[in-house]
Amino acid sequence: MSNNNFVLYLNKRGEQANFSWLKNLEKIISKEFKLKQAISLALVSEAEIKNLNRVYRHKNKVTDVLSFNLDSTAILGEVVICLAVAKKQAKENKKSLSAELKLLTIHGILHLLAFDHELNEAEYNKQEEMQNKILTEL
Repeated sequence: MSNNNFVLYLNKRGEQANFSWLKNLEKIISKEFKLKQAISLALVSEAEIKNLNRVYRHKNKVTDVLSFNLDSTAILGEVVICLAVAKKQAKENKKSLSAELKLLTIHGILHLLAFDHELNEAEYNKQEEMQNKILTEL
């Protein structure tokens, strides 16, 4: 990370997905939240995300996205996305993989920024509103 500017680091781990929109998302998140820390994005398999979900959330099932805050001045946290699940959801929802990846990435980032749709309806609405605002801007 240079000059204390916000940046998103992507680790595709051999997976094939188009993240050409990531630089635009960096600009939007940077402007909206004035972040100085980086965020890491990782694409993982179904087995890996199931294991992470079991270990950290005590839910022994595959999920689409997980967020992990880190105790670091340089990195806010990591967003972990299961590409296989993203592909299935995109197909089920009749949208592009790119649109699904944008949604999951933004959703995960908002969790790192203390948005939590699982707390109550007001928090759900707050996160949904911010998510839609960012998606529209993107």
